[in-house]
Amino acid sequence: MQPADFSKLPANQQLDTLYFTGDILANRYEEENIFLLYNLRDFYVELRYDAYNSKLHQVTAFRDTAKLEPYLPYLAV
Repeated sequence: MQPADFSKLPANQQLDTLYFTGDILANRYEEENIFLLYNLRDFYVELRYDAYNSKLHQVTAFRDTAKLEPYLPYLAV
């Protein structure tokens, strides 16, 4: 599966795919948002979740490792 294929899936299928085959790598907080980073085989998926309203706002699939920069402090061992 490619990031574009994942992005074309209905939202419920995207979440099921992450839950059953993805690996959560990190989470971070920014204002009222929680960002969750998943590894899905050979690409990454970021979820932006509004913690105050309990609402998923955005799902972004990507390969560009530059987008991992905000997570680096949370990925270091």
